[in-house]
Amino acid sequence: MNFKAAFSALAILLAGTSMAFSAPIALTKTNPNSVFDGGGRKSLRIVNNGDPMVNQRVTAGGFRLNTGAADIIAWCVDIAHSLSLKGLYQVTSTPFSNTFTFSETQKSNIKSLFETNYSSLDLNNNNQSAGFQLALWELIYEKSGNFDVKDGSFKSTTNTDARNFANSFLGNLGGAVTQSYKIDYYESLGYGRNNSKYSQNLVSVTPVPLPAAGLLLGCGLAGFYLTQRRKKV
Repeated sequence: MNFKAAFSALAILLAGTSMAFSAPIALTKTNPNSVFDGGGRKSLRIVNNGDPMVNQRVTAGGFRLNTGAADIIAWCVDIAHSLSLKGLYQVTSTPFSNTFTFSETQKSNIKSLFETNYSSLDLNNNNQSAGFQLALWELIYEKSGNFDVKDGSFKSTTNTDARNFANSFLGNLGGAVTQSYKIDYYESLGYGRNNSKYSQNLVSVTPVPLPAAGLLLGCGLAGFYLTQRRKKV
């Protein structure tokens, strides 16, 4: 067996897991009749006293979409635009150039929200799904630094159960990681004349294996390769 080749192939495989998918893609609904496709969602009112100014009733929940390669559940991270799915999207690690740039703190909080809550989230439960969406918006739009979807510059004024779930999810920030995820931000590239209109920016996640398993495998093969080299000397 060519151990050097095997070790090199493993290194390429592990490196490939972090490669960004950057080709423009068209997102479509998995069910043409409903972007939620039977998943959990709730109608509730959100108020944002920052930019953009919002005081309206929305339906909050996870969107069932297809990238052309896989089905995903995507979440709104952009209350300035509606979801039209017109035009193309780009996966980016630096959200967003068409609205405002997320800070490192915002990205870290979003990652923590997923990694401390998402594995146990019942995506078909209306209040849990709406609560998770509310929690995401709170992390992006709240200006006070105090995360509470019932108060502050961003808040929801209806649906006690969904708001309670949201605050429970937010309370887990910085807690124990229950599942690691690869975070993909989907940025609308625009549509219409001169691509001057935008669909909603989104975020979706993909579970990744526990790091220890990959490290042990890599270290094991590296050690085996070194042992074989010593035997040949």
